[in-house]
Amino acid sequence: MAKRAALEVQAVSKSLHAKTIVQDVTLAVEAGEVVLLSGPNGSGKSTLVYLISGVYQLDQGDIWINGISLTREPRRAKALVTTVFQETLFDPVSSPLHALSLHARFYGARWSHKQICAILKEFGITEPNRSIFQLSGGTKKKVELLKARLVETPVYIFDEPFAGLDEQSRQQAEELIRERKRQGRAVLLISHEPGRFDWVDRRVYMEAGRIMPTPAAKEASPMLVEAVVQGWKEELRSQLEGQHGLQLLEVHSIEPSDQEIEDILKSLGLDKLGARVQVLRADSAAAQEILKHLGGTAQTVSVPQRSMLRTRLKLSAEISLAQLTQLLEGQGLKVLEIRRL
Repeated sequence: MAKRAALEVQAVSKSLHAKTIVQDVTLAVEAGEVVLLSGPNGSGKSTLVYLISGVYQLDQGDIWINGISLTREPRRAKALVTTVFQETLFDPVSSPLHALSLHARFYGARWSHKQICAILKEFGITEPNRSIFQLSGGTKKKVELLKARLVETPVYIFDEPFAGLDEQSRQQAEELIRERKRQGRAVLLISHEPGRFDWVDRRVYMEAGRIMPTPAAKEASPMLVEAVVQGWKEELRSQLEGQHGLQLLEVHSIEPSDQEIEDILKSLGLDKLGARVQVLRADSAAAQEILKHLGGTAQTVSVPQRSMLRTRLKLSAEISLAQLTQLLEGQGLKVLEIRRL
């Protein structure tokens, strides 16, 4: 018998109030995989989340979580999945500290109140004993997200995890998902937001309660990107331009920091010996003349030393940031920073 995926939904259907909401849905998420489930509002995404989490009972089909059948062994199966719901199911009268403490205890996770308070503060929740119903929508979402921070399970489901979050909190939530992926967990991410998901492994589209073929991607439009790299050589320009619609718009050398200068001097066998070092940009003949009057000698900086310096690239490309990073690194560059403009 073939090994099941970490999360396997097989021919699942569900009706509510005599209306079919989910119909014959089959879906699998492997360990270490992030699958994005998208679709319009009312397509059945959240109902599917409730079915996988055991909040709703199945009408037809079955769901396996890490090889455990939800219909046959519901208690064991539910303990293997952590769900971040779109709207929290915590008791609104409870406080974030109390709710998360109970949640962690249910899964057997050992966190002290002091540790949970520290994690709440890390996510910008400074009133751990305030009632959940008194919190803003964004803060409630953070409390819900922290379920996935406190508990380790083979499968994670995130239903609209970024809704209502500011940019910093969104980055924290995204890093939380990435961390679970790095740990080899299966992640089902539900979102109807456009774009910004070039880091997921696979996309699945849901409409009218069914899994549908993913809509044909629109023709890629160029995006402006700024990247800080080490190892830039001008000859790379001709090798990069044209690939995936890539165009180099600007190339600027970044003034070296004191630490970078010191590292280059050390790589040349030179030591500052506590004295100030002034780097002069001049051609070889001028450098030799200046140093002769200073009682020093000139030494040419080799390619390995030049590769330690940073260069800022501004470019236009028709591929994702992850693909662009891979392309730059494939040319021998070290990518220190990369972002959309």
